[in-house]
Amino acid sequence: MFKTILIVDDSAMIRRIVSQLVQQLGHRSITAENGLLGYELAVEVQPDMIIMDIEMPVMGGFEATWQIKADKRTTHIPVAFFTALGSEESIEQAKEAGGIGFLNKPICREELSQAIRDILGTN
Repeated sequence: MFKTILIVDDSAMIRRIVSQLVQQLGHRSITAENGLLGYELAVEVQPDMIIMDIEMPVMGGFEATWQIKADKRTTHIPVAFFTALGSEESIEQAKEAGGIGFLNKPICREELSQAIRDILGTN
C-alpha cells in the first residue's frame, strides 16, 4: 500500500531525485522548496511521512518541524531530517525538534527504502 511522502528541500535537483526514488519505491511524493511551504503542505495534505532538509531559505527544517510538531493537525506525522550536515550537534538538534530519523546526502535508494520501512512499517 502506497504512502504519501512530503520532501522538503530548497534544491530542485534534490527534490526531483528523492521524489523519483520515492515513486520507484511505490509511494506518492509531494515536494516543497522551504520549511514554510512544507509546513503548509503538511497541514493541507496530511502526508504519512516528511523528509525535511535542515538548511533552507525562508524557514529552515528545525523551525518547520517545531511548527509541525506543535500543531495538533500535524503532530502525528513522522519527520526524518535530510542533510549533508551529519554532525553530532545536528543530530541532537534534529531529535530536539521532533525528528525521528536522520538521512545523509547524497541518499541512495537502499537507504531511503530502509528509512521508509523503519519509520512507516511498510515493506
